[in-house]
Amino acid sequence: MKFSRIQPNPRYAKFQEILATHPEWLKPWAGTFFRFQTIEFPTAKDVLGGGGARERGGRWNQPGLATVYGSTTDTVALEECKANDRYYGVVTKGPRLLVAIEANLVGVLDLTSPGIRRTLGVTLKELATEDWRKLLQAGQESSSQALGRAGAVNGASGLLVRSAAVAEGVNVVVFPRVHRNDRMKVVEGEKLVRLGVRLRA
Repeated sequence: MKFSRIQPNPRYAKFQEILATHPEWLKPWAGTFFRFQTIEFPTAKDVLGGGGARERGGRWNQPGLATVYGSTTDTVALEECKANDRYYGVVTKGPRLLVAIEANLVGVLDLTSPGIRRTLGVTLKELATEDWRKLLQAGQESSSQALGRAGAVNGASGLLVRSAAVAEGVNVVVFPRVHRNDRMKVVEGEKLVRLGVRLRA
């Protein structure tokens, strides 16, 4: 993984050190999460590849780290989808697809745990209010991106995190290239293949 274009967050080394000493924090996670997907890349392979976040970066990853974002409920996924519009003061009118993803992940870091956050020295408020977009535009890694990177380097399949858009909402963040034994499947993904054919007709 290369992150040469972005200035590393000064807290990364500490995050990495703490996570390295707590491998027990990485626990299996199985469940369904939801995301709204643009129709430009509708196939199941597109949904699960994490390419968009790899190119642009996100709250929990800087560019270069493939990442799949979703939420444990469809209502939270909708609010997360609209968060970018709210930030930039725009309204996206283009169509989106709601997809459900079934996941069976080897080792997930649960950052909804107060004890884990306390040991890492981060708070919910800090993570929710940090302007990661502004930092990224300035070529700097945010604290949340540093946490995500440290997790991936230490073998985390992904993260469970609190939503910054919905109080008590939970997001699922997956690094699809970390564990070869991780499994993700788009529910009725074969229908997306047919949709992709129609979209390109």
